[in-house]
Amino acid sequence: MSFRRKTYPEVSEQLLTTLLGGVAGETHPYPPPGGRGPARYALLAGPAAEITSVYGLMGGSAQAFARGVDYALSADGAALEWKDGARPDAGSVFEVNYLRGGQSPRVNDLYPGSVVRTLLEAVALETAGMYAQMQAVYDAGFIATASGSALDHVVALLGIERVLAGRNAATLEFRRLANARGQIAVPAGTRVLTADGAIEYETLDELLLADGQSSARVAARDLVADNDGVPAGALTLLARPIVGIESVGNPAPSSRLDQDETDDELRTRARNFLAGAERGTVGAIVAAVARQGLRGEVSEPAPGQIEVLIHDGNLTPEQQARLEFDVKAAKPAGVQVNFVYGPAPLAVDLEMRLTTTPGLIEADLQRVQAQVRAGIEDYFARLPLKAPGSLARLTGIALAVPGTEDLAFMSATAGGADVLDTAGGQLKLADKVTRLGNLTLVDNALPTKLHATVRYPNDQPIPDQAAIQAALEQAAAYLNTLSAATPPASAALRTLGWDRLLRALPLPGFSVATLEAVDAAPGPAPDIAPYSVQIAWTRATGVTLVQDGPAAPVLVLAAGERVAVAEVKVIVKPKAGP
Repeated sequence: MSFRRKTYPEVSEQLLTTLLGGVAGETHPYPPPGGRGPARYALLAGPAAEITSVYGLMGGSAQAFARGVDYALSADGAALEWKDGARPDAGSVFEVNYLRGGQSPRVNDLYPGSVVRTLLEAVALETAGMYAQMQAVYDAGFIATASGSALDHVVALLGIERVLAGRNAATLEFRRLANARGQIAVPAGTRVLTADGAIEYETLDELLLADGQSSARVAARDLVADNDGVPAGALTLLARPIVGIESVGNPAPSSRLDQDETDDELRTRARNFLAGAERGTVGAIVAAVARQGLRGEVSEPAPGQIEVLIHDGNLTPEQQARLEFDVKAAKPAGVQVNFVYGPAPLAVDLEMRLTTTPGLIEADLQRVQAQVRAGIEDYFARLPLKAPGSLARLTGIALAVPGTEDLAFMSATAGGADVLDTAGGQLKLADKVTRLGNLTLVDNALPTKLHATVRYPNDQPIPDQAAIQAALEQAAAYLNTLSAATPPASAALRTLGWDRLLRALPLPGFSVATLEAVDAAPGPAPDIAPYSVQIAWTRATGVTLVQDGPAAPVLVLAAGERVAVAEVKVIVKPKAGP
């Protein structure tokens, strides 16, 4: 039902036209069915002697159209003709008041101040006041026009309540994916959770990241009134991924709101709730699972039953309870839902060789590597369940990053099985539930850096730092030859343990050999006490692996991965004891 408020002039003119024996409030649709319609509208009780007024909607508001400018009576008096002036809104109705030709007025005492005119104006004033009250009642029934307590009642139908002062609030920072282009919109009401999904915040305003803008901030508040505050960096999980957004976080701890939610904020939240309030569909159930940071499959084994297979059997009781509550809230009424918890997704480990533009400085090489890595991670986060991976798509993601010239796939395994199908141009992941595991990006221009620290007691001979540096550089050259070989050397030769390099270090009093000679005649590592050696490997990702004894983890060089000696230090050991 639509409603248009009539003002005092319109009501009084309709009453006056009626008293004069004319036609008041004759309605016509604009345009009539079938298109924009002609500019001529036949009068139902014509011919008319005069059109006294025309009222309708223009721009959503009541409008009195001007005689001779917006409309005119046709020459034969049978129709209203619209001119080139203002016209009513499309899809609305306008009302025409006119006097019929050849008809004498019933009343002629209509001059201002007369009894009839005074009574007519009093009735018109009261009627116009009633229309104003009806307009207020009509507006109070819609989210867009209701305010105050009326708006509270309208949004209560959606299960929404106005947020009062004292609720926790925080500022969220959304960061753009490095290779994303164009404007990115983060709608108001976007939900962000803590890593365990226990606390959920929603944004209060729409956020727009302009093309080239790396990050932006927006206010958000807790959905639950009595939750504790959260520390900085706690809100990191998007309930629904947003294309082009790499990550989100709260740079500062939450604080308490000092005022109630305004009408505009409440309207925005209600509209976004309606936009995302899909219920009773497979998509709604899948979205409920995704909100918990999980992957699941929804099936219908029998009429009236839904089975939800969750690919993670190690959920805590609290995580399981939250998941089942959200899914049951999204399922169709009267439908039984069964939960099945299966094994976690298989990790897909990838090794890729990246070729970058020659001459780039190290900072730019690091940027390229980070952007390619972020793009591949985003691709796997959006890959549908049990879908094969596309090598062409992954290559396109890499080549879209400025500074990248080529991407080659060295290996791909899932659960220990080879899934790389270069002939078919895909990763053989069909019928497998997977996630991205270890991603190794090798760039010949960005080597893995070796840091060596040798410690000695002050009562022992001092190791020769220059000799150690030369031995390690010789070892690095040998390792680079193995890694660059076609086909690459065996994984055993590309595996670097603490004891393997130790035999190639020239320490005082110990025999030494080149790393190549060590590989030709393997043997146990010598006991180098009272000396100690620590080796640290830093890859392009910034991750460092430290080796300081036989039990330390090993580093396996990827095919094509280069090694460079970054630093060698020889320092005295602290004196033990008192």
